[in-house]
Amino acid sequence: MTRSWISSVVRTVDRALVIIAAIGLVAMMVHISLDILSSLTFNAPISVTSAIVTNYYMIAVAFLPILAAEYRGNHISVNLLTVLLPEGVRLKLETLVIAITAGVYLLLTAQSWQQALHKLSINASVVEQVGKIPVWPSFFFLPLAFGTMALLLIARVVLRLTGQNDIHATGTAELETDHV
Repeated sequence: MTRSWISSVVRTVDRALVIIAAIGLVAMMVHISLDILSSLTFNAPISVTSAIVTNYYMIAVAFLPILAAEYRGNHISVNLLTVLLPEGVRLKLETLVIAITAGVYLLLTAQSWQQALHKLSINASVVEQVGKIPVWPSFFFLPLAFGTMALLLIARVVLRLTGQNDIHATGTAELETDHV
């Protein structure tokens, strides 16, 4: 795996997930606005708004951008003690933490994938005023988000262990030392 190839793949996946989340956000705003307008103007709110917003839009908007936050270095981090460590020790500790975090995301991916397959197998839906609305497709957002995050973290570990530079959204080729 070369750094430029990994960086290109991550950048492409990052953009795709951010675009999907942005479409979900705009769709949610339009849908809710139309629901309010319809309710106030015609005294007839859109009956499926609550189900669609909570089961599709909010999940996409909340989970799909987690890769973008990590890739751009925007996750919250605390490094009170690690800044006191020598740089070599700090980088090894950060790599270990990234590897453990990747493992957690792999477990989340596996669990959410099983849940999504289960929801698909039972054709999961919610009952609204006008009938049943299928919600099983939204369950696949979680394994997508968690899986891509795990792959990014695994790529970071591999790059660090092979002595290559880390990848960042800014395009810099420096090891990120301020995020643990």
